[in-house]
Amino acid sequence: MANPHYRFGPPQQYLRDEAGRYPTADHALAARYGPPAPPRTTIPPAEEPVPAFLPTPEGSGQPWGAVAEFANAQQLLQAAQTARQHGYTHLDAWTPFYVHGMKEAIGRQRSRLPLFTLAGALTGLATAVSLQFYLMTYYYPTIVGGKEYRSWEAFVPVFFEMTVLFAGFFTLFALIGLCGLPRLFHPLDAHPTFHRVTQDGFFLTIEATDPKFDVDHTREFLQSLGGHHVAVIER
Repeated sequence: MANPHYRFGPPQQYLRDEAGRYPTADHALAARYGPPAPPRTTIPPAEEPVPAFLPTPEGSGQPWGAVAEFANAQQLLQAAQTARQHGYTHLDAWTPFYVHGMKEAIGRQRSRLPLFTLAGALTGLATAVSLQFYLMTYYYPTIVGGKEYRSWEAFVPVFFEMTVLFAGFFTLFALIGLCGLPRLFHPLDAHPTFHRVTQDGFFLTIEATDPKFDVDHTREFLQSLGGHHVAVIER
């Protein structure tokens, strides 16, 4: 496999052996076709001009927010930091991979998901304790192996299983709720280039719920940060 970090030199610099052969197949390809193209650092223009206001199917007429596309993760990170410095708080970044420092740049706090997990675990434990002691000491007292009704050591496996089960369910449903699912359509789907966000697109959005949001001013602000395909999307 070719080394992606290797940089080919001019063809005359490629050394050949006595038989006139290149040392590797990559050297031969580079001498014949030239060095590989560098990674793209600029975004291509949209096939059609992106209008300033993008309507959505069955839209409410109210703006959902403004979106801008940036050439790479570094520019997106700088834009998010600048937007925070100018007082915008309802920011979000959309990237094909994790960008270090982005969470702090857009002002994200610690996720509330662990709290739901803890609540589920405590609920499961309380349910297991209640059921075990109620059933074994009151509703249907049974002596097992000559032990007392309230012999809690035998209940530990049930405590553990119920705690893990409820924690898992709470985590799953809380994650679905926090992500806003199920949602078949998002206003950003109306943007003509947003589909590239899973490949090589880097987008910054400012939602209309932001106290500083203004349709014209926010759009011009994103353009001043170097954003492309800037548009306000209907809710």
